[in-house]
Amino acid sequence: MRKPRMLIPLVLAAGLLLSLIGNSATGALAATPAVHVTMPPVGLSFEYPTMAQDLGTAACPAPALVSELLRLGSPPLSLAGSSQDVTVPSEAAPGPSSSWEAATLYPLPPDFWSQLHCLLSGANDPLTVGINVKTGELSWAQQMVAGAQSSATNGLAFSLGNEPDLYALPNYSSLGKPQLGEEALEVNLYLQLATRFQQALGGAPVIGPELATAAHWRLELPRVISQLHEQTVGVHSYPLTDCTSPRAVTIGGLLSESAADAPSRLAWVVADANSAGVPAIISEANSASCGGKAGVSDSPAAAVWAVRFVLSALKTGFREVRFHFSGDPYDAFVVSGSEVIDRPLDSALVALNQWLPVGSSLETVSAARGLVATAVSGQGGVRLIIDNERVRAAKIVMRSTQAMRTELLSPVAPGLQMKTFPSTHGRVKLSIGGNTVLAVLSGP
Repeated sequence: MRKPRMLIPLVLAAGLLLSLIGNSATGALAATPAVHVTMPPVGLSFEYPTMAQDLGTAACPAPALVSELLRLGSPPLSLAGSSQDVTVPSEAAPGPSSSWEAATLYPLPPDFWSQLHCLLSGANDPLTVGINVKTGELSWAQQMVAGAQSSATNGLAFSLGNEPDLYALPNYSSLGKPQLGEEALEVNLYLQLATRFQQALGGAPVIGPELATAAHWRLELPRVISQLHEQTVGVHSYPLTDCTSPRAVTIGGLLSESAADAPSRLAWVVADANSAGVPAIISEANSASCGGKAGVSDSPAAAVWAVRFVLSALKTGFREVRFHFSGDPYDAFVVSGSEVIDRPLDSALVALNQWLPVGSSLETVSAARGLVATAVSGQGGVRLIIDNERVRAAKIVMRSTQAMRTELLSPVAPGLQMKTFPSTHGRVKLSIGGNTVLAVLSGP
C-alpha cells in the first residue's frame, strides 16, 4: 500500500509576509540576509548570426519579436558568444583571394545595425555589443562601435573578446600541457590586445572579461578588472556540457542540486567584483554548453532549472543572468518567419523578471527538508517562491483567511500554469508536485 503524502506545516511569521498570511503566527522562521534586486534578473545573449537570422530580411524585424522582448520585460540584450571573435563589419567581407583565416570571418549583413535599431526602438532593451579582439583589427572595431551607437536606444556597453581564457598562446598550443606562469602570460596578452581595442569605445562601459571557466584566471582576475576599468564583471557558467560529457545532459542531471547551485561555486568572482566596487553578472549561461541537448534543454525541466539557477546566482551576489541563444535546442524561443515560437525555458525567463522586479528583495526562509522557500518583498506581485526539490509531491499548510493564487513551473508540463488554492477554516493547503517551483502571488 502506498504511503500517504506528508502534510508539512509551514507557518510564516508576521512582518515580512504578513500581507500574505492574514493572521499572526506562533514563531518566526530563520532567514538569510536579504538580497536586493538592482538589475533585471534575466537578460539575453545572442550569437551574431542568430540575431541576424531573427532580424529577417525586411527593414524591420517581425512585430512578434518586438512583442516577445516586451513580454520578457525589455531585458538587457547582448551580441556575444563564440561568433563574437569572428564577426566583422560588412565592409570587411573577405575577397575571393583571402586567407583561410579571413575566409572563416563572419561579415555582418549590410542592414544589420539599422534593423537592430528598429527592433530596439520598439522593445527598448539595453544593448551590449561584443567586439572581435582575437582575430579583429582596430579599424573593424571602430566600425562596429559606430554601428552599435547607431542602434542603441536605451544604453550601450561593450565586451572585449569572448572567453579569452581559451585563447591559445602563440607557440604554446603544440606543447600539449600547461606551462609555468601560463595564466599570467595569457592575461598579459589579452590585456595588451583589449587595452588597444578599448580606445575605439569612446569611454563606453565595459563588461567582461567573459571567461569560459573563471577559475582559469582566478589569480589574475582582479588585475584584469582593474586595468580595463570594467564597469561590470561578466563570466560564463554552464552547469552541464554536451561537448565533452553528453551522457550527463539528462533531465535528472538538469534537475540536480549541482546544476541548480552552479553559481554558488563562483562566489569568489563576486568577491573580486565587490572589492573593485563593481557589480558581477553571469553574462552567458544556459543548461548545457555546446548548444544544449534536444529533449533536455528544450524540455519543461529547463524552466525549473532556470528558476533555481537564477535564484542561486542572485543569492550568491550576482546581479543578473543572461541566457544564451545560438540557434540550438537551449534557445528560449525561435523566430520562424513572422512568428516567435516559445520553448518551455521562455516561461521561466518571463516569470523571473515578473516575480523579481528591480527594487524588490529576497531571502531564503527555513522550510521542511526538500523544500526551499524564498520570501520576496518590495515591488511586484509575488510574496513567496517555493521550490520542491524532491521527486515526490508535497503539501504545505499555510495560514490565510483568503484563497491563494499561485503560478507554477513543472518539469512535466510546459508553460507557466496558474492555480488558486481555497482557504478553509483559516488555512490553505498548497499541493506542489515533485521538482516543481510554485510562486504565491500577493493581492486579490
